[in-house]
Parts: sequence; C-alpha cells; structure tokens
Amino acid sequence: MPEQQAELEVMSGKDIKSLESALQVLWEKARQVSETLVRLKEMKVTLQGRVEELEESEKRLKQELLGREKELERVRQEALRLQSNGSDALTKEEKEALKSRIRELITKINSHL
Repeated sequence: MPEQQAELEVMSGKDIKSLESALQVLWEKARQVSETLVRLKEMKVTLQGRVEELEESEKRLKQELLGREKELERVRQEALRLQSNGSDALTKEEKEALKSRIRELITKINSHL
C-alpha cells in the first residue's frame, strides 16, 4: 500500500503541473471573454443611442415632408382653381415663378424619398 501512495504522489506532482497549466490557459480565455463582453456592451449602448438619433431624424424628416406635400397640394389646388376660372389673374412671370416653385417642391420631396 505505501508503494501505491508514493506512486500517486509522484503522479500527482506531474498532474499538478499539467493542471496548473490548463487552469492558466482557462483563466486567460475567461479573461478574454470578459473583455469581449465589456466591449460588446459598450458597443450596444453606443449603437442604441445612434438608432434613437436616426429614428428621431426620420420622424422629423417625415413631418417636414408632410408639410411640404400639403404646401404643394395647396399650390396645385390654387393653380387648378385659377385655371378653371379661365382667368388670367396671373401674369406670365407669376405663372413661371409658380411653375418653378412647384418643380422645386417636387425636387425636394423626391430627394427625401
């Protein structure tokens, strides 16, 4: 029995070195995972902030676009009303300015789409 115990102690010395080495590798991998998790959490917070900014910007642009569409519709209705009356209430220059303004609004609307 004492021989078996001595043999176990000798093997234990080798096993301890192997175990220490394995634990050291495991510890290093755990540290790397921890650092990666911290970086990912920081990235997540940053990206969530950016998403909120973009959503707010989108909301603002949609409201602006809606306002411009309403203005365009009002101008079109006014132009149709004047055309249907058959009146030449607008001078040629005013008509050209109105056409130019309508084209400008359409271009702005298209650029936001």
